[in-house]
Amino acid sequence: MPAPDLREQLRPLFDPRSIAVVGATNTAGKWGNMLMERPIKGGFPGPVFPVHPTAEEVMGRRAYPSVLDIPEHIDLAVLTVPAPVTPQVLRECGAKGIRAAVIISAGFSESGVEGEQRQADIVSAAREAGIRFVGPNCNGMWSASSSLTLHSPTAPAKGRIAFISQSGAFGGSLIEAASRQGYGVSRFVSTGNQADLNDADYLEYLRDDPETDVIALYIEGLKDPRRFLATARRVVETKPVLVYKAGRNPVGARAVHSHTASLMVPDEVFDAACKQFGLIRVHEAMHLFTLASALSEAPLPNGHRVAVMSMTGGQCVVTSDSCAFLGLDVPVLDEATQERLIPMLAPHAPRPRNPVDLAGDFRDVRLFSQVADILADLPYIDGLILSGPGGAGGDERTRETAERMATIPERTGKPVVGVGMRRMADDISSEVFREHTIPSYETPEESARAM
Repeated sequence: MPAPDLREQLRPLFDPRSIAVVGATNTAGKWGNMLMERPIKGGFPGPVFPVHPTAEEVMGRRAYPSVLDIPEHIDLAVLTVPAPVTPQVLRECGAKGIRAAVIISAGFSESGVEGEQRQADIVSAAREAGIRFVGPNCNGMWSASSSLTLHSPTAPAKGRIAFISQSGAFGGSLIEAASRQGYGVSRFVSTGNQADLNDADYLEYLRDDPETDVIALYIEGLKDPRRFLATARRVVETKPVLVYKAGRNPVGARAVHSHTASLMVPDEVFDAACKQFGLIRVHEAMHLFTLASALSEAPLPNGHRVAVMSMTGGQCVVTSDSCAFLGLDVPVLDEATQERLIPMLAPHAPRPRNPVDLAGDFRDVRLFSQVADILADLPYIDGLILSGPGGAGGDERTRETAERMATIPERTGKPVVGVGMRRMADDISSEVFREHTIPSYETPEESARAM
């Protein structure tokens, strides 16, 4: 379990009952306006109090000169005020009894010596006040359990993947892309400079977070590599942790420090540490969600032997090729199984050695599930990459076939990954696979990588 006080310290961050936006404004396009609008439009159920030194109202809500003037208890303060006044605002928050904050403001350690001193000042003020905070120099956060949206005008799809990102804008764009592709998120934090809370703290919290099955990290550098890895070692015992590390070469590394002032770890050292401590490293940012989705939705395979079945020869070839490239084995089926499959396939279909090419045979969509069942029962197959029958044939028969395929993990304990699945509302196979939380992808490369 995480330290008893950490879960309680972060409760008002991820599950606040009330919010104060310090620096709120009626001026559209400014942070103080967006940070008022986002939780309100995003469905946050609690009160959102604007704090402004002179305004009487912000977005139709009564404004207060200071958090100290708000008559109700506040769980979370969101700060978008100039860097020099941030320490004083934190002290006022502490006096009000606020114990968590998100500091959006920039102008701290990422901006030189003077900024480093300002950052030291806010850390000191927060510690005196008993406040844990995200940032500074961050873009906010999202928490599905409280419907709290600070990072974007639109809330992402709710799901079981937690995403911690050292880039706010880029992390937000990944979240939006993930939502469009059907990947749901439980928590998102734009960590900023990590002056107080850092990646290790978030990992520790998420380890026992009941809302989260898989943790994904976008990392540019580490504040405390030793503590991060020690924490990660404990977390991966219960939940998978995926990492995308930016700054893998001198050009990227040069950009990292000016962005978040993070301590760079040599790429070869980081790669070795991932292998030693059980972190799953990805080399394309969007693969964080591709793989996290598979890990959160499918049972883990007992080995690396995969059966591939598709309606088209090209998809069979590219899927098998992608599997081999990624280190998966696509074993040749035994002669008895091949002979059993041959009468089921169309006369023009190639011999079913693995992959199994159904060769565009739509005479009876039940062929999909019949072949899939045979492959799933083979003791030397650990997982299956399958295309579904789509919208072919009668709707009821197609649905029954897709249902049969989607229950393979329940019946055999082996993972199934969909390939060539259209993310469309009228595609029956895609709909059924989603209902059964079968990870499905449009391209063979994505499906192979997920497996």
